[in-house]
Amino acid sequence: MRCSATALVGGLLVLVICASTFVGSPASAAVTNKKVSVSEVSFDSHIEDIQWCGADHRTILLKTRKGRLYRSKDGGKSWMEITDLLKAEEEGSAVVVDSIMISPVNKNIVVVVGAHRNHFVSEDAGVSFRRIKYTSTIHNFHFHPTRSTYALVSTWTDPCYSKTTGRRGEECNHQLYYTTDLGKTFKLVGEYVVQFSWGDKNIGVQDNIYFTQHRGKSGDQPRYGGWSKNVDLMVTKDFGRTVNRLVYRGNRFLLSNGYFFVAKVKDAVKQTVNLLVSTDGGSTFAAAKLPVEIEEKSYTILDTSEGAIMLHVNHGGDGGKDTGNVYISDAKGVRFALSLPNNIRAGTGECEFDKVLSMEGVYIANFRDNVDAGGVAEAAEQEQMQQEGEAEGLQTEVEKKHERVSNRARKEEVTRTAITFDKGGVWSYVKAPKVDSRGQKIDCPPDRCWLHLNGITKFDEFAPYYSVENATGIVMATGNVGSYLRSEKDEVNTYLSRDGGLTWIEAHKGAFIYEMGDHGGLIVMADDTRKTNQVVFSWNEGQSWYDFELGSSPLFVDNIVIEPNSSSVEFLLYGKRENDSAGVLFHLDFAALNQQKCKGIWAADSVSSDYETWSPSDGRSGEKCILGKHITYTRRKQTSECFNGRDFERPRSVQVCPCTIEDYECEYGFERSVGSVHCLPTDAAAAAASTAAGLNQFADAEDAAAAAACTSSAFFYTAAYRKVPGDVCEGGWAPEKVAVPCPPHSPVSRGGKLVLLLISLIVLLMCIFNYLARTGRLKAFFRNAGFDTFANVSYAIIGSSPVGWADEGDGDRCKRRGQGEEMGGRMRGTAKYEPELNFIDAEQDENEDDAPRLMSYTNGLPRTGAHGSTCGSRFSPKGATGGEDFELGGPTSSTSSVTQRPISPQTATTVPVSISHKCNSCLLCDSVYPS
Repeated sequence: MRCSATALVGGLLVLVICASTFVGSPASAAVTNKKVSVSEVSFDSHIEDIQWCGADHRTILLKTRKGRLYRSKDGGKSWMEITDLLKAEEEGSAVVVDSIMISPVNKNIVVVVGAHRNHFVSEDAGVSFRRIKYTSTIHNFHFHPTRSTYALVSTWTDPCYSKTTGRRGEECNHQLYYTTDLGKTFKLVGEYVVQFSWGDKNIGVQDNIYFTQHRGKSGDQPRYGGWSKNVDLMVTKDFGRTVNRLVYRGNRFLLSNGYFFVAKVKDAVKQTVNLLVSTDGGSTFAAAKLPVEIEEKSYTILDTSEGAIMLHVNHGGDGGKDTGNVYISDAKGVRFALSLPNNIRAGTGECEFDKVLSMEGVYIANFRDNVDAGGVAEAAEQEQMQQEGEAEGLQTEVEKKHERVSNRARKEEVTRTAITFDKGGVWSYVKAPKVDSRGQKIDCPPDRCWLHLNGITKFDEFAPYYSVENATGIVMATGNVGSYLRSEKDEVNTYLSRDGGLTWIEAHKGAFIYEMGDHGGLIVMADDTRKTNQVVFSWNEGQSWYDFELGSSPLFVDNIVIEPNSSSVEFLLYGKRENDSAGVLFHLDFAALNQQKCKGIWAADSVSSDYETWSPSDGRSGEKCILGKHITYTRRKQTSECFNGRDFERPRSVQVCPCTIEDYECEYGFERSVGSVHCLPTDAAAAAASTAAGLNQFADAEDAAAAAACTSSAFFYTAAYRKVPGDVCEGGWAPEKVAVPCPPHSPVSRGGKLVLLLISLIVLLMCIFNYLARTGRLKAFFRNAGFDTFANVSYAIIGSSPVGWADEGDGDRCKRRGQGEEMGGRMRGTAKYEPELNFIDAEQDENEDDAPRLMSYTNGLPRTGAHGSTCGSRFSPKGATGGEDFELGGPTSSTSSVTQRPISPQTATTVPVSISHKCNSCLLCDSVYPS
């Protein structure tokens, strides 16, 4: 039952809404007379970008699809259009805004890149602007990492856009400039440039300028349609006065957390590359060593934040563009071991691999697996194939053919979700909740009952798994419980974890878009698969949920965003209404709930405190250790309905743990299957070992020496485990070396040589006897002595009854048993995961359909709107935090002249809230050619 009333009081529209609640809900009384302040504003067109600026994150700039610019100085409650502050170069023409950029050094510095030649800079968070003295179209603008007035700017010359507009003899090429005074003056760095970046401040080379450049500097710059043998990596340490070549054929590069990655062309015809890694700013490079010798088409740097490199490699081949293997490096970033096969990726390089930002060593990823329609996993499928093979001998050829067609028809590739708590050392399936959000038990077979979550490649359909740094342990996601990930909307629900992904609850039926505030103490959601006017929120980390209505007119929600620190209780929800070109934004202020501030942070776990202590765990050991540390966090009790406050700082303490097998990852040439902790040799272990000493492939010099001294018939011992980089455990479990067959090309031992000599003598004697037995003069002698020629010996076909056998059934059994054991190298009953290591094509440039890229997801893949950039979608895969994506928005259509005017909220509403339900189980890329 729901009732409503409206009243207009002093220009403030007050909505009073009441709703029935669950009987016996202890939180129902707490929400009596609780209200949320709601303000609605409409814009000229759909909202494309939102950026927070200013020292206190109270100032917001907003760009619409028509290229108009708006500013709010009160956190998004009221807005003013400021497009007319941007004076066009041509009198009477309007400025069309392409993109907004905020300086990482000084949040008051804002650069607005406009269509054509209209570019502006503000040094007071958008209060005033001055024109940038740059006479060309800006293609890319990069702020310096430490100097607020320095920037790199690139442009394509006029003939690239139209040959008729350029001066005679001028050629189309991509030029790089730098400025030291925020656009008052510019100086040329280089021409025929492909990619560029400032140096890494983490190793003190932030003033270096790195760029890739075509060797030939005449004529029109070629379209960058793939890996090119004519592009080199260059560096200048004096702003272009002297330029040196760093890597011959170095096409793409990325700098992240002290690591310098370069993709060097190996074969331009096959479009393969090698990855080089440097930790000294490019003074020296080492080739990244993968455990198998297969082609490398492209790379995505997933994470470098914890002293090791998480690397996704697309290998080309049968896997296609949408999968690749995840490798993890040693501490030096050179020797890589396989961590997770068949990780899902988009053709543009975004991978379904994300770090839980509030936790150390915790990652969630999706991988592709093979399964039939009945849900039989790969290992079980092999057993089924064996059983079918045993029965095949009794079938006719027609029956066999129909059976094979039927089997092919029912097989499909599916997606499953895995989680690691030790930086990729061990992966396991995600635990499913026991009951749903309505308290109903979730029934599914134990071997097919996991939680599978949507990743970034489906951002246009469902919200991906999501975390923020300030909300310790909280992860939100959409997905389903079952054997694999489903894509039907009615199968997708919204889930929440408050312990870093170890356990989950179903937060709400259906797929929702979500955002966190108050350091994780406040979660706000809305349905984003259908139009809605309802907002759902929780201030007790999912134990209870409340809802309120935005008004009578539903809308399609694009996103919910908050200031970059996720510490506020003010949210912006925006979207569009059906058959309406206008953009709609709601400012939601939960401070109107008048919740008290939490207390007792230094007396956590006491009865009077609103806080408790909590230690993350991987669920395997009772020590609650991750990466060799027992970390104790202070977090708000789930039953305490209060706010942490904007200035909240979370206490934590650390203790060192004894080592366990989970503190170790697989060494080069070994791998783990999902759900296992044991490292086994890869399928190509022998091939990897065959290259032996001299390539630094073994764990230490002792192993390399043992391999070099190996003989072909023997074994040598090598390390199968290595400690996870950054793991600080002491004592406890220590791995032992394991026996590995010697490389095939190893020298033959003395005993082996004697055996070979003896076999050779026996073969020679047999040949002599056979020759003599055929000789007419000696034939009778050999026959009388009991010998006969080999020509008179009868042979039966292998697997069939020999001539003269009376029991035909025995022969059939032998035949079927032989067929049954033939399982493609996999023994019955084993669960060893065999990765597909073949995937195709170079990474594609974002502006060309066939150019390579080297992308970074250094700090995971948080939703773009949550940190300021919406890119016109719920989640933007190109705006990953810490990523190296330099694309600016494309030119938009010109608009008529606009005037500066305040945009007053159409409605300012104070909305009471009602309880919704209570859970019963509370627990690289640069666009290098103009569009």
